[in-house]
Amino acid sequence: MAKKINYYTRNFADVRQELISYVKQYYPDTFNDFNDASVGMMLLELNAAVGDMLSFHTDRMFQETQIDFAKERSSILSMARTFGLKVPGKRPSVTIADFSVNVPVLGDTFDISYTPIIKRGAQISGSGKVFEALDEIDFSSPFTTGGIPNRLVIPNLDSNGTIINYTLTKREMVVNGTTKIFKKVITPSDVKPFLEVILPDDDILSVNSIITIEGTNITKTPSTSQFYDEDIRWYEVSALADDIVFIPDDTITSDNSTVKPGKFKRVDQRFIKEFTDNGFTKIIFGGGSQDISALCEFDVDKSLVGRIGDFINNLSLGSTLTANNTMFISYRVGGGSSTNIGPNVITNVNSAELSINGANSTINQNVRNSLKVNNPLPALGGKDEPSIEELRNLVRYNFASQERCVTIEDYKVRIGLIPGEFGVPFRNNVIEVQNKIRIYTLTLDENSKLSTNLTSTLRENIGTYLSNYRMLNDYVEVSNGKVFNLGFEVDLFVDKQFSQSEIITQAINTITDYFDINKWGMGDNIYLAQLIEQINNVSGVLNVVDLRIYNKVGGGKYSSNEVSQPYISDQTRQIDLLGEYTLFGDPTGMFEIKFPNSDIKVRVK
Repeated sequence: MAKKINYYTRNFADVRQELISYVKQYYPDTFNDFNDASVGMMLLELNAAVGDMLSFHTDRMFQETQIDFAKERSSILSMARTFGLKVPGKRPSVTIADFSVNVPVLGDTFDISYTPIIKRGAQISGSGKVFEALDEIDFSSPFTTGGIPNRLVIPNLDSNGTIINYTLTKREMVVNGTTKIFKKVITPSDVKPFLEVILPDDDILSVNSIITIEGTNITKTPSTSQFYDEDIRWYEVSALADDIVFIPDDTITSDNSTVKPGKFKRVDQRFIKEFTDNGFTKIIFGGGSQDISALCEFDVDKSLVGRIGDFINNLSLGSTLTANNTMFISYRVGGGSSTNIGPNVITNVNSAELSINGANSTINQNVRNSLKVNNPLPALGGKDEPSIEELRNLVRYNFASQERCVTIEDYKVRIGLIPGEFGVPFRNNVIEVQNKIRIYTLTLDENSKLSTNLTSTLRENIGTYLSNYRMLNDYVEVSNGKVFNLGFEVDLFVDKQFSQSEIITQAINTITDYFDINKWGMGDNIYLAQLIEQINNVSGVLNVVDLRIYNKVGGGKYSSNEVSQPYISDQTRQIDLLGEYTLFGDPTGMFEIKFPNSDIKVRVK
């Protein structure tokens, strides 16, 4: 007689019952002691537990292959790589800094021969956070490298009213992060298709440049100019099959000081980068060594296998490295929400290479010693690596967009992919009105609270970046979003056997955690029934008697924004929950409890 097994049982209870039925049917005389304390039942339950665990892991493994249900970060990252999505890491904050030096007098103005040039990569700091200038700072010019006026000249007078020197101040953009150099000698074993190099830091913002120099005994770090030498440089591309990059053309003089001439260049030396599951950056180089154009001629002397090998080992996916060379990788580390700091904090000059060509070496040194820095505006735009839910949306909507912005979701995802050195908002929402794409953004302040104080530079960067992906008839407008500050009053029935102070603390923590801004987006509705359920689950809480929510406005502490939901009382600004215990989101803003310890009040009965 063939024994039958039910393959549809999956949980512990069902498997246990199925095993009992199986034994009763096929082994009635061998085993009939089904008491819970018997050895036989122990063995049955152990097998049921194993079956339950196997079912769980089978379901979990399948779940991790589905973008909507995956819970492991590594699973979503794997799907992102499959779809060709470049997942961003941490983002740096961005601000402007005033660099100032004192320059001697010459006639009725300052002596331009003593005006310094601060080389690219000058490092300044404040509150333990390091920022870098990404361009040269030329005090002899009244403009930025982009042609924007940015120099202030102030005469300094002695007690007699005589000008003793001039203070020159240049206002330049600086970005959080520190440049590091990674060195690797290329050995013959490294000359292979798709060589992978993992950088030693897990907080990398960007890879600035990669160069290879002939020789294996190079001890001196290459200069900045070498890192941008086209002959030895490797270029980052979105995919190894891309062989064209757009780079500045220094051979052409622009007829517009705000526009840099550019050119397309075909490159074989190219690479892509990915983030590993544990947050490190992986560099992947090309897969060939032969120009495919030379393979078009039929070589009768080669076997079929040899000719196939030639076509596989070609430059269509970039070139491999060359042995006995030394590779230098310039990259930047830092970023995160902690790099958002307040104004007038960045006052330290960590390192700055000043080039001065004045005739008097003493005066040259005095100019160097006079260098000062300050940030008149806060540094904003810093953001931690994407959460699992943000990663899920990036994968889901990026694949559908195909490198263009057609739908509202396309714009949301594309904003999240802005290169880190240009900053990124903490939250954004997109609304379309008559082909006008309105983008509302929020960032974080130095205390990791929501802020509407997005810098004009960051807003311009968002608009400029999106211009390459938007539809021709879409007009993009970037504006600050709104913050709606909330206050809570909660009445609880509690078990008198529990400590009232502990219950109050746990209830406040529960509300604070529920309203954690990292869990919500702009325009989200907040369903308070879920919050009430969580408060009821606090040890010692018997029931939530009442929950009242207030709109905190102004007073020098809170945002000036008021919710669109009606008030029960205009005086107290108690929000009418309309019998649904729901806070209805505004697509242009986001809710926040700014000061949980004072804005959440709990009473117990």
